[in-house]
Amino acid sequence: MAYDVSALTNYVARENKILTKQLFAGGDTMKFATLMTGVKGSTLVPHLSGAATLQAGNCPTPSGTATADEVTLTVKPFTVYEQFCADDLETKFPNTIIAAGSNNGDSLKPWEETLIDVKMSSIAEQLELHYWQGTLGGGSYPLFDGFIDIIDTAGTAIDGNTGSVAAGTGIVVGNVIAIVDAIYVAMPAKVKRTGEAKILVGDDVFDLYIAALKAANLFHYSAENDNGVLKIGGGRGELMRVYGLDGTDRIFAGQGSNFIVGADVADEDKVADVFYDQTLDKVQMRVKAKSGVAVANIDEIVEFTLTA
Repeated sequence: MAYDVSALTNYVARENKILTKQLFAGGDTMKFATLMTGVKGSTLVPHLSGAATLQAGNCPTPSGTATADEVTLTVKPFTVYEQFCADDLETKFPNTIIAAGSNNGDSLKPWEETLIDVKMSSIAEQLELHYWQGTLGGGSYPLFDGFIDIIDTAGTAIDGNTGSVAAGTGIVVGNVIAIVDAIYVAMPAKVKRTGEAKILVGDDVFDLYIAALKAANLFHYSAENDNGVLKIGGGRGELMRVYGLDGTDRIFAGQGSNFIVGADVADEDKVADVFYDQTLDKVQMRVKAKSGVAVANIDEIVEFTLTA
């Protein structure tokens, strides 16, 4: 006699572990930028410049000036607010993944914990893109003006495209080393001597540079890098990959501390307020923070744009 199993639903096993993890492992900008906290709206960031005047002899007439300048750092508030109904998962996972019982307010289980990790990772990614590609009120990143927009609007940066690389040619393995070298040469000597000289490129250009070093077979210059930071051969500063520049064909170079990121409280964007709302019978997740950027001494920054 055989079993008649036509009335039974086929059993489908589901992995108990949540396999999805955050894809964005943190921003690059804060590896070199200046962080200013305590900014709730706008603040003026002063900076000083002025060469000393050397005069011969004793008791000369005082001579020389110091120039005080300032840039405005404006932060914009933002909120990420989402809600989730645990009941939607009741028939999908065992109680090893979601809280046992019917009360959504029980402590978080791996599903919710992983979900929050994914959301926080996405916030970090979006902020990194805003830092560079932001355009206030427009475009894909409208929260505030990013570094690119601020530098382009000022119009005082140093032209780094001294080799006249045409748009039709683009940045390729065959010219990327020469482009980076030319940008370094264009950098003011006093910036190079600070020890903070950074050449900032997107992941795509960074990968091209590594490929070019390998193709050139320059064994005296190592292509090994420390998580996206490469000491350029010949003591020419550091080449750093910056996620916000990926796909832009833009390159910037200068003293890292001239790039300023503002916030109300440090790491405020990394704190999620998660709570259960009994009235709605849903788990709520909320992140509230402020962010914005500014650039000091733009006339000391080298920018590379493909020639039209």
